[in-house]
Amino acid sequence: MTRTLTGRDVLLSLVVVFGLVFAVNAAFIVASVRTYRGEDEQKPYLQGVEYNHTLAERAKQAELGWKASIGASRLANGKARIAVSLIQSDGKPMTHAVLVGELRHPADEHRDVPLTLHETGAGEYQADIDVARGAWDVIVRETGSQPFEASRRLWVP
Repeated sequence: MTRTLTGRDVLLSLVVVFGLVFAVNAAFIVASVRTYRGEDEQKPYLQGVEYNHTLAERAKQAELGWKASIGASRLANGKARIAVSLIQSDGKPMTHAVLVGELRHPADEHRDVPLTLHETGAGEYQADIDVARGAWDVIVRETGSQPFEASRRLWVP
């Protein structure tokens, strides 16, 4: 015995199929919004308004002529070592700088780790931290009177 396909059956099938598609889409949207809000900065509008100030700070930093190299290695105890080397414009190491920074995860700001770097030698600064291996952005700032900031994306082994 065969059943005749009616308009009501077609309508009901379409409603069920599209209802399922909308439900799955809604679940994915909710999951994505809860896990990543899409902003790198807390107040992106204010950051844009302050951009001229940022450009002026970069110009002051360029006048200093300092150079920074940033690297990472894994220690035997499992911690990662972030190493920063600072060189002044005359080629001499920058000593007695007070450096702070942040290790930022490119995709998840909840995994960001603050850095306090300690001087271990002439112009050499280090911080040992517990962090997972992978790609990280390192941002280092000199907190003294001179405006200086260095950043680099690196692979932490």
